[in-house]
Amino acid sequence: MFKKSIIYSLAVATMLFQSCSNFEEINVDPNNPATVPAEMLLPPIISGSVSTMTASGRRAGQYVQHLAYLAADNEADGRYNLTGASWREEWNGAVRVTKDINQLKRIAQESNQPQYEALAHITKVYILSLVTDAYGDIPYDEIGMANVPGLEFARFQSQEEVYQRMLEELETANKMLADLPTTATIQRDILFNGDLIRWRKFANALKVRILMRQSAKKDVASAIAEIFNNPTQYPVFTGIQDAPTLTYDNQNNFYAWFIQNPPTDGSGVDFSDNARISETMIGLLKRDSDPRLSVYAAPTRNSFERNRANASAPLEYRGQIAGFSQAEEAAYNRQNNLNTSDFSVVSRRIRQESRAFLMTYSELLLLKAEAIQKQMGVQGDLAAIYKQAVDASFAKWPQVGTSSQRENPYIDQAQQNAYWSNPANAFNPARGIEQIAEQYFIDSFLNGFEGWATWRRVGFPNIKPGPSVLAKIPVRYVYSDNEQNNPKLLEWVNSHYSGKMPDQNVKVWFQP
Repeated sequence: MFKKSIIYSLAVATMLFQSCSNFEEINVDPNNPATVPAEMLLPPIISGSVSTMTASGRRAGQYVQHLAYLAADNEADGRYNLTGASWREEWNGAVRVTKDINQLKRIAQESNQPQYEALAHITKVYILSLVTDAYGDIPYDEIGMANVPGLEFARFQSQEEVYQRMLEELETANKMLADLPTTATIQRDILFNGDLIRWRKFANALKVRILMRQSAKKDVASAIAEIFNNPTQYPVFTGIQDAPTLTYDNQNNFYAWFIQNPPTDGSGVDFSDNARISETMIGLLKRDSDPRLSVYAAPTRNSFERNRANASAPLEYRGQIAGFSQAEEAAYNRQNNLNTSDFSVVSRRIRQESRAFLMTYSELLLLKAEAIQKQMGVQGDLAAIYKQAVDASFAKWPQVGTSSQRENPYIDQAQQNAYWSNPANAFNPARGIEQIAEQYFIDSFLNGFEGWATWRRVGFPNIKPGPSVLAKIPVRYVYSDNEQNNPKLLEWVNSHYSGKMPDQNVKVWFQP
């Protein structure tokens, strides 16, 4: 019996050994392949990149005063009492997306699909342009490669070098897309629905943004002129239909924090939201009788309630002053006979929106206007391009179906005509850069990264924090507290910042 038992055990062991030799071949889940087709990675890359941008509305948008928060709910952020923990997810979320982008590029190269490789270049530049604009020096060449031996900690690079690498990638992407065979297609493209020319236009428009970002530190005139004056080689947006606008399915994938179930009071807004429209934004819109006021901001709760009781009572819009302490906010309200219901929150139009604007046609035209104003060799009628840019911003907000202005505010031709009938709204070369920057600020509403970056570069509009904030208006994000343990970052800080981790008041390279 003992001998039979040994023979049986040896037989089982032999069978197990033979099975193990074919284990990887047998134990493959057909529904979870080791390598996915390139197009499967595209939707999460696009939505992840856009989520990084839309999240900036709350923090960067507060610094540039698109928004201002009630002191009782957000005094630390509003008064700039900040630490590395304040920006943890802004860093980590972007890094996660770059891992997928690296995968997309690898799969595209291995499967000989240059169209997806080009999109990997563009999406990498887009998301890391947001990161470097906010943080300054970042890893670029090695980011998202922690799975590669020896690259567990990515090498940091200067912002100047990062911008150059991004411009090179966009040039590569533009050429790759231009040289594609006519049979090349893109599947699962939730941004442009496979339209390759729109991807080229996005790459080149993004190149303009990056060039102008560093224009205070480098001479970019010839590169800017080459793009705008050579549309065959460098096509860019020619209308709002070209610009990258992600439309979300709001049943499953909500666009940022302000999309919520509608309230039962008929207002269409969340009056309890502590994110208020800033005094700076509402002040600019009121000053110019700008029709975007009712698109961006809701009437105050108190005026809404008065109007509901008596239709002749006017609806009022009031901006929140940024950076108040709780004591200052309470004193201001007492002195002016106000309460928290006397300040505007985000409007019902935006709360009902399912669109995220990665870059707008208006932005591109304003950058073109700035280049002409600064005599960079770009052709065009400056005043006409400025007007076209503002009209393009208006055109983002057309009537929705048959909705009324009250149901879903929009901008019609009569409102545009009224706006331009005011001579003060026409382009004035004497204050050209200020006008262009103010329009940039308004058009980038809720794209906090873009509004904040342009304010840091140009210095307009004139924004002021509360009277007793704990620091200056931040000009950079602080590296995540988790990232501050990265030995590569510590090496970089030792060699470039004298060993002192830069805080939110240390300018990034592109700032004059």
